[in-house]
Amino acid sequence: MIIGPIYRLTLRALLLQRRTILLGLLAAAPVLMAFVYAVASDASADHLEFYSHLVQELFVPTIGAVVALVIGVSALGDERDDGTILYLVATPQSRIGLIATKILAAWTATLVLLVPSLVVAALLILKGDTDLSSLAWPIAGLALATLAYCGAAAWLSLRTRRPIVIGVLYVLLWEGSIATFAASASKLSIAAYGRALVAERLPEAAAPVVGPAPAVVILAAVAAVTCWLGARALVRVEL
Repeated sequence: MIIGPIYRLTLRALLLQRRTILLGLLAAAPVLMAFVYAVASDASADHLEFYSHLVQELFVPTIGAVVALVIGVSALGDERDDGTILYLVATPQSRIGLIATKILAAWTATLVLLVPSLVVAALLILKGDTDLSSLAWPIAGLALATLAYCGAAAWLSLRTRRPIVIGVLYVLLWEGSIATFAASASKLSIAAYGRALVAERLPEAAAPVVGPAPAVVILAAVAAVTCWLGARALVRVEL
């Protein structure tokens, strides 16, 4: 078995699950909010400000995080639960290659659900003022943040039997509460680095923890480290 088929089979399995419909509805929630805003707002409203807050306070830290968490956990958790992961680890492929492929498939599925919603919301809110940069930076922030979330979720799925519970507690309790009010705690928040990229183009919803370049490096490092930890866990944990 080679990496390509594993990626395709995992992506297909992730997108063809019943829960994907629910995650798709969650991902589409900002589109509904954007539509209501577009209908109710007048010409004097600050459309860019509303769009910025929608992305930085809802899309990246909550909706994007939850969707990436559930899909990232499912990429390995489903196979661990039904025992088919034993066939996967019996292949001659490197463990880190297997984990990286699973994370990549989870990340792809996550972006398939989230990016169209982000783009449609921007078109509805900004209307004729939409330009490439107002889409590129939010998409970059969302993409890199969800990559880090997918990596962390895949690792958690191999380390605990309750990865979604732990992940949701991290997203809602730590990122949504503690890190919001404590500047030092926000440095341990994946969402904070995603917002730092969004704020490079859109009005700041909160002071960025770092600039865009360090944010890219940190989010990529989180994804790489969790991939490495996942590979180690795949060898050591009882599947």
